[in-house]
Amino acid sequence: MLNSDEVKRIALEVGFDACGVARADALTDDEYPLRQWLARGWHSDLAYMERNADKRMDPRLLLPGARSVICCVSKYGPPDTSRTDGVAAYAQHREYHDVVKKMLHALREQLKIDGKLCCDTVPISDKHWAARAGLGWIGRHTLLVTPQWGSWVNLGEIVTTEECDTYDCPIANKCTDCNLCVDACPNHAISSLASQSATYMIDVRRCTAYYTTHHPKAIPPDVDAHGYTQGCDICQLACPFN
Repeated sequence: MLNSDEVKRIALEVGFDACGVARADALTDDEYPLRQWLARGWHSDLAYMERNADKRMDPRLLLPGARSVICCVSKYGPPDTSRTDGVAAYAQHREYHDVVKKMLHALREQLKIDGKLCCDTVPISDKHWAARAGLGWIGRHTLLVTPQWGSWVNLGEIVTTEECDTYDCPIANKCTDCNLCVDACPNHAISSLASQSATYMIDVRRCTAYYTTHHPKAIPPDVDAHGYTQGCDICQLACPFN
């Protein structure tokens, strides 16, 4: 059985900034409204989000017998505002996939466990598991917001069949009545479900980051890229936790 304190201590030793452990039960639709988002067509042509949708909700389908999800945070900091190349903050820093995966490998090795390493490219929702593990909450811009570093963080997980002696609990969503990120988006990409005011989604068809990161076509004339050429930080820059 995993010892929660030991897991967190080793996670910090290998280079992560925070760690939490969640029980590997399926996410609920309230925690992660993936099915509603897909049904609305707000994923546009991101067909990979439709594939393995059930695995994105339930890590036990990703790794049979999974009992725990070890969630790790690596901070990276706000954008360098002196740059004029239109590159968002996450891309101004280190290539996080390689860095986070290297630290996950080290953590798994030191814990002497088997487990699936996850960092962005595996069908699991990094941010929603981090929220389940008490590392932050899902903000209205749909990103994980941590109390310490806002949303300037990269995430990674180890899904394992090991039990843990203690599991972390989600923390309160502190966005309350703030709508600064919603109002800041020039393309009105951040929308809420009419019946669930606390559940927000991104319509990627209106999102600058979708066109400057994922989309191979030209940005539509009615989408204001605001000078961004890779990613977009507008909603994050509006967030008071950043």
